[in-house]
Amino acid sequence: MRARLRAPRGLVPSLPAFAWLCAFFLVPAGMVAVFSLGESAYFGTSPVDLSAPSLDRYGEAASETFRIVFVNTLQIAVVGTVLCVLLAVPMAYLITTRLTGFWKYAAIAAVVIPYWMPFLLRTYSWRILLGDHGPLAEGLGVTGGFGIVDTLSGAQLGVVYNYLPLAVLPIAVALDRLDPALRQAGRDLGASSWRVFWQVTLPAARPGIVGAALLVFIPLMGDYVTPAVLGGVQASVVGSLVSSSFLESQDWALGAAAAVLLILLVLAVLAAAALALALGRLVLRAVRPLDLAARLRPRTGTARPARVSGDAWGLLLRGYGVLMVLFLWAPILTILVYSFNDGRTLPVWGGASTRWYAAIPDNAVLMQSIGVSLRVAALSTLVAIVVGTLAGTALARAGRPIRWSLLGLLLVVFVTPEIVTSIGLLLMYVAAGPALSDGTLRLVIAHAVISTAIVAFVVQARLSSLDPRLSDAAADLGATPAGAFRRVILPLAAPAVLAAAVLASTASLDDVVASSMLGNVGTTTLPVYIYSTLRNGMRGDAAAASVLMMLGTALAVVVLAWVMQRRGQGKSFAAGLVGR
Repeated sequence: MRARLRAPRGLVPSLPAFAWLCAFFLVPAGMVAVFSLGESAYFGTSPVDLSAPSLDRYGEAASETFRIVFVNTLQIAVVGTVLCVLLAVPMAYLITTRLTGFWKYAAIAAVVIPYWMPFLLRTYSWRILLGDHGPLAEGLGVTGGFGIVDTLSGAQLGVVYNYLPLAVLPIAVALDRLDPALRQAGRDLGASSWRVFWQVTLPAARPGIVGAALLVFIPLMGDYVTPAVLGGVQASVVGSLVSSSFLESQDWALGAAAAVLLILLVLAVLAAAALALALGRLVLRAVRPLDLAARLRPRTGTARPARVSGDAWGLLLRGYGVLMVLFLWAPILTILVYSFNDGRTLPVWGGASTRWYAAIPDNAVLMQSIGVSLRVAALSTLVAIVVGTLAGTALARAGRPIRWSLLGLLLVVFVTPEIVTSIGLLLMYVAAGPALSDGTLRLVIAHAVISTAIVAFVVQARLSSLDPRLSDAAADLGATPAGAFRRVILPLAAPAVLAAAVLASTASLDDVVASSMLGNVGTTTLPVYIYSTLRNGMRGDAAAASVLMMLGTALAVVVLAWVMQRRGQGKSFAAGLVGR
């Protein structure tokens, strides 16, 4: 009897992800590296002349002319990451240690929901809040505004606001896994609340802090929209250099070289941070006692510092939480109110009116952009869910060689700034010619590539929490691998898959970078349409349309959460939304 050849465990579900990411990520990334060695050809069949490869473009991108751009990028990203993490730790601590039941979920929702709101909407709203005629200036009697908009400080404020939720969630997840008995043991040993926090709680939050720093720093390095909206010319960053090189000056070789340097800068910072963490762990291991009791027992012969009562700490934390929620929601509530502005321009209040909502159907370009956004979001989410779910299954169930190879590829996708992925796809689309000339197809591919890693990690987190013997039991009962996946794995992963679909669709609806670079005539999305009008101020009908899409997204998530709660899978769905 001939022996049957069996594929390695996890190979089949991993193949679509390998094929998809190799075709639409690794190949385009390789094209960026190759084009950076050429010379921009402003006339001819190819945008870049590769007949005499050289490193001249790297020298030009790193010259004194553009050095300030790299300095601004690094400063905004590093300072923004540090501020986000510092602001996130107390909020995460409040959520996990001081709040329970309804208030805990309400606090999580108050942090998460603002991140789902349209990116440009919540960014531009700071121009209204801090503007010369904004509610803060009018309420405080400040003439001439606060002098923050169109400065580097304005860009810094914007990135901290936009990425702060990404820092809170991983830290909260890490703290939530800490056994409360450990903190109680520290108090029973006589340690102060501050000492318990410093020596027990904070080390437990270290993985979440590292994850938060990565989630904030990597997209920040490629974000040029926030600095452009709130920082103006004083906040020029590498992303804007790359974008303008491809879309305006047509110097594609310089843009490719700047993109490669951006990746190298990201990797250099990550390597330096990893080295610092490793050295820090070695130092702490050498000087820190290993026994928890010895670490927390009061030192003899020293006066115990005056303690702040638990009620006082709780009150301070709750006050901080209220301020944090106000900070996150003030811009959203501002744009919601100003969408009913009857004034000629959106930032200057001229009375209440619904005329901008009534004007939406009359703006054909706006209506077309809404349709394009919805269509691209639906199609890209479908592709990302199919490929990402299979990839997440492979990450949770595959053997070590396949799992580590796929994980490495997904991490490379994750750490690559979106602007680099976008220009790589642009080079590929141009090289492919008519085969990839359809604007909708271009955007669907780009958005799906960016979302695949998100879906894969969310699904992996869900499947890793399940008993792996369930698949073995199904096989023992005669189920094929495909049958076990369809009847066992997929139903159990359904809450995470739906949560990942929410994250992927909102990311697509909110995307500016890839949509602005890869769309063509007739495929302008709503965020790109809004971004193109910001130089003269956001149009009232565009703001009204964005508010409606914002409310529609929130309503869809609430309904979906209610349905999952009725099916007994509400907690799993909520965990997927926060990446657990």
